[in-house]
Amino acid sequence: MENDRFITLRRPPVVHVETQPWVPDRVDLSQVDACWDRILRSNPKAFDGRVLHVIGVHRNGAGGVSIHVAECAYRYYAVQTSGLDCGVRTLGAKAITRSGDRILMGLRSDWVMYYPNLWEFVPGGSVVPGQTPTETIIEEMYEETGLGISKPPVPVAVAYDSQAFSWEVIHLIELDDNVTPVGSREYDELRWCTSDSLPETLTPIARRMINLI
Repeated sequence: MENDRFITLRRPPVVHVETQPWVPDRVDLSQVDACWDRILRSNPKAFDGRVLHVIGVHRNGAGGVSIHVAECAYRYYAVQTSGLDCGVRTLGAKAITRSGDRILMGLRSDWVMYYPNLWEFVPGGSVVPGQTPTETIIEEMYEETGLGISKPPVPVAVAYDSQAFSWEVIHLIELDDNVTPVGSREYDELRWCTSDSLPETLTPIARRMINLI
């Protein structure tokens, strides 16, 4: 997987879910368990749920892509923050949210796993098993801003984020004018910006998303 892959879409991606769960075969699982135990000691609220690991992303013609995924344990992803790369590449969803000429940005809190204290487009999150990327972005919008979506989000690109070990399905969201986001604990600040006044300290994936504005 090339670190700079950025695929624009003319139609929604198709996600294929494998029937068997995925387990890494190139790391010592006892090392994973030891690393996960250290994570639990530092953060007792950590939960070893299920995430979607991206096996491959391929163009399927007519401006679309096929994304092949399998469920795997969250711990295989979480330990990668400690330098133990299990090969997990999660499926995520992001969006550029507009209200008139305003664009919604969020300053990530200092406790988040990736990109603390950097700005990104809002909302975003990991796709959980049983959801589509679009369903995830609608749910994340409500959880992170308190806002509902009246128009369906439009998938416009798929990008690989090498620093966060994730493939992101990027959407465009159009909100009504004059809406006010409530905020969430994931962001220290939510801010409406214009396309020529975005914050300077953006996450790497947000910098690549600017071309979609």
